Amino acid sequence: MPKVAGLTDDFFNTESAFSKMKKSAVFMNIGRGTTVKEEDLAKALNDGTIAGAVLDVFKTEPLPKENPLWECKNLLLTPHCADQDREFMHRSMATFAKNLNLFGEGGEAALINVCDKQKGY
Repeated sequence: MPKVAGLTDDFFNTESAFSKMKKSAVFMNIGRGTTVKEEDLAKALNDGTIAGAVLDVFKTEPLPKENPLWECKNLLLTPHCADQDREFMHRSMATFAKNLNLFGEGGEAALINVCDKQKGY
């Protein structure tokens, strides 16, 4: 299924966001990577339009080596892990255990938290 551009693709760009932020601002995205025009963010970081950024999500994951964000010295990158709080591992193992039991009982159709690869999530 081809990806269809959404209404929020490149929502955060020079014109709509970065040029209107204070020079001391730090931009953070832990939501959807497609919402940020990465080239505009890299430019805003490198030319001092904003002070910094924190990104946990990207348009393409993992972030390609040629992406200009790698050259930004005032950028903190995390590996799509913002959802990992103190209870993350406990919840993950509980979900795994429940699915293991369901699968063992022949209930593959009843598994929980299944990724729909056609929808992409």
